[in-house]
Amino acid sequence: MKKYVIVSLLALMSFTASAQEGSKIRFGLRGGVNLTEFTLKNTDLNSENRVGFFVGPTVKFSLPVVGLGVDLSALYNHRESKLAEETVKQNTVDIPLNVRYSIGLGNMANIFLAAGPQIAFNLGDKEVDLDNVNDWRFKDSFFSVNVGGGVTISHIEVSARYNIPIGNTSDARLRDTTDKVFHAKTNNWQVGLAYYF
Repeated sequence: MKKYVIVSLLALMSFTASAQEGSKIRFGLRGGVNLTEFTLKNTDLNSENRVGFFVGPTVKFSLPVVGLGVDLSALYNHRESKLAEETVKQNTVDIPLNVRYSIGLGNMANIFLAAGPQIAFNLGDKEVDLDNVNDWRFKDSFFSVNVGGGVTISHIEVSARYNIPIGNTSDARLRDTTDKVFHAKTNNWQVGLAYYF
């Protein structure tokens, strides 16, 4: 199912670009680093941010209203966080769709704000083995919301975004409370660089 979603998204992006040749649609490549924290509610387990990375194709296009636009990406995302002295890792394909508002000189130079929904599909192991946790399972997929902004100069774009999960991203049972399920969330900051052709 995940492969079909990704292939369909990339095919749609290619078709849109070829059909709108010469318009305000621009394809590119986005990559960067993220700082991730896995928060486990109602426990004494401490979590620390760890650096990960993301990379993948992206497309942006302008809407008929001045300053408004949309960007869509398919990003491979590797997240890490330190929890109870151990490193928790998660690999996903994230598909963010953001509405943008830009102020400046069009695509040549501008500053922008962006926000929108994102869906992530888990690619790595669903289960995590930690000393203090009896069972930790990542969700197959989860929704979140991005908020952020950045600067565009010609073909290059620099951005910073914060990703807020909607609902839980994983569930865990601690070794001393095997009957109780604790819900975890994955929050992360992303600092990225994109190049548009």
